[in-house]
Amino acid sequence: MILWMLQISFLEPYYKASRSKNMLYNVIEVEKFMQGPLETEQRNDLRLLFARENMCGIVYSNKGIRIFDIAIDALGQSCYLNQITATTKTDFIALVDESETGQINVPFRDEQFEQAMTFYAKRFEVGEESYYIFVNAPMELLDSTVDILKNQFLMVSLIVFTLGTTIALLLSRKLSYPIHSMNMSAKKLARGDFSVKFEGSGYQEAVELSETLNYATEEFSKTNELRKDLVANVSHDIKTPLTMIKAYTEMIQDISGDNSELRNQHLKVILDETHHLEKLVNDMLSLSQYEAKVLEVKETRFNLRDHITSILNLFQNEKPRFKVNCDKKIRVLADEIKMGQVLFNFISNALKHNTQDKPITIDVKKTNTGKVIVSVIDQGDGISENDQKYIWDRYAKINKHHHRTLYSTGLGLSIVSAICEATGSDYGVESEMGKGSRFYYTLKTTK
Repeated sequence: MILWMLQISFLEPYYKASRSKNMLYNVIEVEKFMQGPLETEQRNDLRLLFARENMCGIVYSNKGIRIFDIAIDALGQSCYLNQITATTKTDFIALVDESETGQINVPFRDEQFEQAMTFYAKRFEVGEESYYIFVNAPMELLDSTVDILKNQFLMVSLIVFTLGTTIALLLSRKLSYPIHSMNMSAKKLARGDFSVKFEGSGYQEAVELSETLNYATEEFSKTNELRKDLVANVSHDIKTPLTMIKAYTEMIQDISGDNSELRNQHLKVILDETHHLEKLVNDMLSLSQYEAKVLEVKETRFNLRDHITSILNLFQNEKPRFKVNCDKKIRVLADEIKMGQVLFNFISNALKHNTQDKPITIDVKKTNTGKVIVSVIDQGDGISENDQKYIWDRYAKINKHHHRTLYSTGLGLSIVSAICEATGSDYGVESEMGKGSRFYYTLKTTK
């Protein structure tokens, strides 16, 4: 459309404007020529200039005498200046003199050649003498020229359309293929196939999208695995105590109701199972609240050594096994209750995996960034590098075989992870098989 407008629709007005501009330029060149000596070489240059522009012109004196013919035969019989009479010439000179600008421009149409033309006349001064220049120029494109341009436009349009269509098809195929491929993979993922892989190629955005979708697929796969473990473990942990409570209640009712000693044994089992069930529900509730970030963090200043001692007092039967390396003057700024739960869970985890009664060390070291690192170091069996990525998940088990215990709900390290994320504390684990593990977290120091 742009080519059509430029080459066809706007060509004629552009051509006319260009012709008018060239005609005025030629007239100025004639005026310059008349100001100097009338040399033959300059006359020939002017005639060549007018002939090249398909114009004809005549210079008259103020008495109407023909002074200089400029390419008078350039247009041949179509030159209007060949047809004007002496009376018409006098009338044109009078019109120029009456004009405020000293020039006239009269468009007309040559009926003989069916061509739009213009007649231009101007008065100029050379010394004390006045001269008049008449110029005649066609202002309309030749039909042959327009036909050539139209044919050229059709050829260019055909070539552009063919190349554009070919390039568009190739580009669309290259751009749409990875999208189509990823769409098919997404449908498989929606049906629960977590083994699907997204292949992106061709351009950077498709590659980045495929990488993002592959990452999302891995996370969905982990979530699905976690959901299976969660259902299996929680159902086992909840169902078992409920079954025990029901069974021992029926035993009291049917067997040990009158036997105080046996009845107390059965009641103790019921009480232990109830405590375990309560602890499981509380841990699940706490973990959900931490992950939802609905619990308020209340930071206070406290002595870290006293804080560690108070947590160790909760393990009265195990206290001789602990070694504490902590400066008595270290004070920290943190939520004492929540970070105490982190330390408690780390110690509980160390006791559970430190089966040979070896000592457990609580080590505190200052850093150059205004923090302290609190480490709980055991000498247990250790954790493999591959398993270390999953120990923070809910109900993560190193051997993937769930064993119920009255002292653990399987949520301890998940709660640690949620608390540290909520409070902005760094945490992690370093472990080597057969050489024990080091669990750590950070606290901000204060005066």
